[in-house]
Amino acid sequence: MAKYHLRYFFDPGARICLWSSNDAARQKFDYAVNASDLPLPENTQRRLVYLAAWYDTSIDWNYPPDPSPWDEAERQRFNTEAQKWLATLREELGPDFEIEDQSGTAK
Repeated sequence: MAKYHLRYFFDPGARICLWSSNDAARQKFDYAVNASDLPLPENTQRRLVYLAAWYDTSIDWNYPPDPSPWDEAERQRFNTEAQKWLATLREELGPDFEIEDQSGTAK
C-alpha cells in the first residue's frame, strides 16, 4: 500500500501540479508539493517546471475568463506530454507513492 497519496492537476499560475491528499504526504511535503522535495532525478524535476509554465500559456492573463489562446492541436500536444510525464513520475517514485490523475489530460 502506498504511503504518500498525491493528486496531479494543473493550477494556473501555481507552477505546481502535485498536491498532497493524505496526512503522511502533507506532513512530509505540505499541501502543494514542490518537485524538488521528491526523490526524483533533476531532469524529471525540470520537466515539471517546463510543463507548469507551458500550462500557464493556456490562460489569457489579460482576462482569464476568456477562451484559451490554445488551438486544439496545442491542447493535444500538452495533454500528451502531461500524460507522459505522469507515467515517468509514477515509475520513478515507485510504490511508496500513489498519484491520482485529476489533470483532465487523459484521452
